[in-house]
Amino acid sequence: MARLAMLKLAPLALVVGAALAGNAHAVTQVVAFNVLNASATLPTPLLSGDNLQLNTLVTTEVGALLQTITFTVGAGVGSLTGQATWEITTATGTGPRLIGVNIDIFDASNTSVTSDTFVGTLGGFAVSTFASAIGPGTYRLVATGTGVRDSSLDVTLSFASAVPEPGTYGLMLAGLGLVGLLARRRKG
Repeated sequence: MARLAMLKLAPLALVVGAALAGNAHAVTQVVAFNVLNASATLPTPLLSGDNLQLNTLVTTEVGALLQTITFTVGAGVGSLTGQATWEITTATGTGPRLIGVNIDIFDASNTSVTSDTFVGTLGGFAVSTFASAIGPGTYRLVATGTGVRDSSLDVTLSFASAVPEPGTYGLMLAGLGLVGLLARRRKG
């Protein structure tokens, strides 16, 4: 009889743990630019699990690139990670070519929080990454470079909590409870 009760409770424990672990508010805020010099301000704070995407495709001008996005990070965020890719077809080709790209994130006092780290090139694209601690506050993402021909640049930043979400603890406790039930079952 006790064995039957444990078998019925195990799925319930997993369902409750999974429900507690869910991140119901994750949002992706997208900014799209079609000119080399542009700026935007995001009205909604970015929270843990949220993403910020910059999508740039410029086909009507060449020259200096200067794009900024001002954004706010909400309570509970402790880090950001991200990636940037831009097209770098050959100097003598006809496709998009963006050179000298640098992407920085500054805080409200204009202090550099992080810069992209160049990783390499693959198939006509350059790739860089981000990883940094970050806390609540107002920040600016600044992308610079030179558009030799058409320009294509994509940046994605993902925000994570400083400490595990309460749902993570719920899932862990449900798992430990299940392990305990299984261990008790084997003894009995």
